Amino acid sequence: MISSKKALQWVAILGLASMTAIAQAADPASMSVADISTCMRANVVDRGSLRDFQIASTDREGKTNTIKVKVFWKPAKDSPDERITLQVVEPETLAGTSYLLVTDGQADTLYLYLPALQRVQPVASNELSQKLWGSDFTLADVKQVQGLLLDGEAKRLADVVVANRPAYLIETTTNLEQTGYRKVLTYVDQESCTLTKTELFSDGETPHKILEADISTLLKVDPYWLMLGYRMTDHRTGTHTDLKLSDIYILERLPETLFTPDGFYTKQE
Repeated sequence: MISSKKALQWVAILGLASMTAIAQAADPASMSVADISTCMRANVVDRGSLRDFQIASTDREGKTNTIKVKVFWKPAKDSPDERITLQVVEPETLAGTSYLLVTDGQADTLYLYLPALQRVQPVASNELSQKLWGSDFTLADVKQVQGLLLDGEAKRLADVVVANRPAYLIETTTNLEQTGYRKVLTYVDQESCTLTKTELFSDGETPHKILEADISTLLKVDPYWLMLGYRMTDHRTGTHTDLKLSDIYILERLPETLFTPDGFYTKQE
């Protein structure tokens, strides 16, 4: 269920509920890339929220390491900027490590906080393509799970079927240096506007990595649809990572400092 740590703000989200309903009621044939993107974003609540991620990465020998992360997001007021903050909770050796990602639709700005150094440092944009904590996920991949298409030239291709469900297919040509991919194929479920599959191409015509949703975890809490499970497979390394997401916590307020270089690493109770 969609929950809250302090107080559910149902009145505040009615506008988003209406937007979601309108987008999902539209004729699929008439949906543009922008329409599909809007519908996906509405599912993760533009107001500002929190999700818990559990990232379980399995190497070629079958050994699995698990990391727990809190992911906060909030749109900037009177600005197209999207802000995403990641804070590692477990294991203890990584706890407190935090990232702040700010994207304006044109470029990404990234900051890193390491508890051992007790300081914030800006990170080159190509860090978006680096794997997080030994998993198969990068920050660019986290953007997709959060319902944000990667920056680049996007176009809608012919519809397809994924897990016996009609899906939109979007092809995005991206910046290889920044994202680690030259092309991304994004499959979006037509009924729920959730991400069901992504094929990520670094070079050639064979996907480097494939992200697939566990359709059995698709959950509807009116008016939102949530996908609670994904697996990322890296076909070059022979590794895979399972991502389990909590439902969405709609917080009464998220402090602005949580999305600034001065305070994104501050622990939230």
